[in-house]
Amino acid sequence: MADLGQVFTRQVVAKYMTSLFDLPKEAAVLDPCFGAGAFLEALESDEFKNVTGCEVDTALYEMQKNKFEEYKLLNQDFLQFESSEGFDGIIMNPPYIRQEKIDDLQYLGITKEKLRKNVIFNTLPSTANMYMYFILKAMDLLKINGQLVVIFPSSWLNAKSGHQFKKALLNTGKTEKVIYLHGDVFEKEALVDVVILKVVKTTAVLDTIEEYLEVVGEDIEPMLLKREGMRTVFECSFDKLASIQRGMTTGYNQMFINPDIKGSGAHFKKIISSPKSLISYSTDNAKLDQLLDCTGEDLSEQVKCYLDIWKKKILTDGKPKTLLAKIQNGQNWYSVRIVPSRGIIFSYFVRNDMKFILNDSEMFVRDNFYIIRPYVDKLLMMALLNNYYTFYQLEHFGKKYGAGLLKLQRYDLERLTFPFVDQMSDDDIMKLKNLAQRLVGSGNSDLIEEITKVLSVYSAVDNETIEKDYREIKKQRLEGIINEN
Repeated sequence: MADLGQVFTRQVVAKYMTSLFDLPKEAAVLDPCFGAGAFLEALESDEFKNVTGCEVDTALYEMQKNKFEEYKLLNQDFLQFESSEGFDGIIMNPPYIRQEKIDDLQYLGITKEKLRKNVIFNTLPSTANMYMYFILKAMDLLKINGQLVVIFPSSWLNAKSGHQFKKALLNTGKTEKVIYLHGDVFEKEALVDVVILKVVKTTAVLDTIEEYLEVVGEDIEPMLLKREGMRTVFECSFDKLASIQRGMTTGYNQMFINPDIKGSGAHFKKIISSPKSLISYSTDNAKLDQLLDCTGEDLSEQVKCYLDIWKKKILTDGKPKTLLAKIQNGQNWYSVRIVPSRGIIFSYFVRNDMKFILNDSEMFVRDNFYIIRPYVDKLLMMALLNNYYTFYQLEHFGKKYGAGLLKLQRYDLERLTFPFVDQMSDDDIMKLKNLAQRLVGSGNSDLIEEITKVLSVYSAVDNETIEKDYREIKKQRLEGIINEN
């Protein structure tokens, strides 16, 4: 079977997108590809009553049709769906299918040739990806002044096909909001930058609001943009050398971390849950906690009893809201999404020294850590991270809190720059790897200065200047002097 381009939206994102509607609860709302039901659940939670949904995947349709009996759910292709009345609102995460893969859906009656025969797609380029067809189809089904809220890759802004798509979109409506969203947006990691658009089907002039947000656990928070006045130290972007993901979110640490159950076995995993558990630049000697993992079906009686106690507590207390909603909807509420943690980890709260720590032991880490997965040699990446050039940038990017605390979001790390590895000499690369190996083995932070000196050859800012600037801005933070340029 061909790839249907399904990347499921996290519930926190679905709820946020639903909140963007400015519609009465009786409004006619459509979800063109409801998949695992995230938007249906969010619409139900927001008390929307008149909801229609399409889903071409029969297995997913069968899974959801009985969960949302109050809604009109259809097992059919949205691109062939018609409605004489139209909709007040449409919300969706359209399929991520490249234009060259569209003809693979011929068994569903979908080909580029057939799509191009529809007049509503006349303005799209022949290289249009599937989500572009979905968005224009959605605009066609909206009533006048109807609202579309959609999430899709932000790469369209720079693609050649994106210019024609944007023109086609603006011929049918006006953009009210453009929201650039970072973080763990989807249920499974998808390495793609996304944008949420709110588009109104109108000819009136609208002021477009731009926002930069990030998914942080079960919340969506504003991003802080790069501060003015900082030095440019390197030119190579983070995404050329590594990817990044947040650690494991339990949704209820009090229940899942170090559970009051004797014994160990299949339902327990070792996890690093606090930066205080780490004493060096390696996780080898870290203090480990126990994580309750109930992903399997064969639960012991002791574990079942434990879960039953906590289920009653959640229902009584009415929190945490995420687990409460899963219990009330009859979902498997006690499973934790396992996140492989091998790589380099970093705690997002910093007070004194920044430390990027090698996790060769593959210990799981909680969501107060980021997991950096290098595309280059792990020791070379350790050196590229543990130096004053990196620390200086992060001091500028981070948000200052009381008591000298610095909070670093995922997008702060993603904005780091490094020297181009392919322009570095073999001798310098070997020096950096050796220094990183010594740092991991000894924990001697004096090696940071030596790494910085090797890297200084590739920067317009010398090592003494960058160390001085870093220590000054760190000193200001610890003394509570915040320079909001």
